[in-house]
Amino acid sequence: MAGKGRKRYNILYTTSFASMMGGGQWSLYYLIKHLNKDIFHPIVLCPKEGELADKMRAAGSEVVSFNMGRIRYVNPLVIKKLINLIKESRIDLIHTDSSTETFYAGITARIMRIPLIWHIRTSEGEWFLDRILSLLSTQLIFVANAIESRFDWLKDTQKMVVIYNGIDLDEFDNFPVTPSIRAEFKINKDTVLLGCIGRIEKRKGQEYLIAAMRLVDNAKLLLVGSGEEKYVKRVKTLFEEFEISDRVIHVGYRQDISSIIKEIDIIVFPTIRGEGFPRVILEAMAAGKPIVATDNAGNPEAVEDGITGYIVPLKDSLALARRANELVLDKEKRDRMGAAGKKRVVKNFTIEENVKKTQKLYLNILEKSNKKKDGARTN
Repeated sequence: MAGKGRKRYNILYTTSFASMMGGGQWSLYYLIKHLNKDIFHPIVLCPKEGELADKMRAAGSEVVSFNMGRIRYVNPLVIKKLINLIKESRIDLIHTDSSTETFYAGITARIMRIPLIWHIRTSEGEWFLDRILSLLSTQLIFVANAIESRFDWLKDTQKMVVIYNGIDLDEFDNFPVTPSIRAEFKINKDTVLLGCIGRIEKRKGQEYLIAAMRLVDNAKLLLVGSGEEKYVKRVKTLFEEFEISDRVIHVGYRQDISSIIKEIDIIVFPTIRGEGFPRVILEAMAAGKPIVATDNAGNPEAVEDGITGYIVPLKDSLALARRANELVLDKEKRDRMGAAGKKRVVKNFTIEENVKKTQKLYLNILEKSNKKKDGARTN
């Protein structure tokens, strides 16, 4: 219960996914897990029951399920459902992180006169839709400074704030150890292992990493993730074309990412567009691993070039190979950069700092909202 004389605020969170496959869903989970439940009562609206709903309940949230669908036209039934939910649950603030939910929740928030925060996790959007959604939002949270360029037309800079994703270091360090990924795929413990973790799709740029592997000697690559069937097939075809099938292993979607990262020597992130501030980079640094990442969106804000890893140009397989080879051949450098990465996470990217800034933002917005309501009643 809230402290004496203090109101407990009901926060409605929305998500487009029913699984925990994406970094955004894990960021939401950790935010809710560490939220001060004496002040904030979280309610998560998800499209259906499943893995995500279970995780949110475990984190201490109430869960409501219904699917808003896509934005083809304004569906009044969705708005009516949201109005009923807001009334029944006495919602004080809505926190969204995707376009469809922000569209419907934004309209509903305007009708109900409550504030809405739109949490933006990618550097790409739709020109027209971004303008509509920003008008419906009270506040925009960016996961990296780089995302500001997506909204360079927005004159109200007070409406924008950057809050970096955070890592739960205690949970990460004590994550249950699963059977060795090296043992599972018969990878010698002395083999230098590169890892690329994330959804396999064109914007993630795995094809450029596969091309780079032709030039990386004395190492193997672990490709972790599922994705677009057509692109996955293309990437696997490249294994054969470049004659590196014996050095690249695709393990598909895995839930034991924390354990896998701890067995990888170098994390490679070859994304070419649309990134925000990848959790996997922070997790790799938390595990003391050096990073080779492309100069895309928030990557250079996470990786300190030459200190915790390397930043390379987009679509540049040669640069990827050159930096990967440097690290493959120099264990001392890998260890030094990994230690610097761990220190950087502890200093800048903890879940405690993330939650502290988010809660402060909630209280500021709610205070202003309450003053407006009081003023309207007085008038």
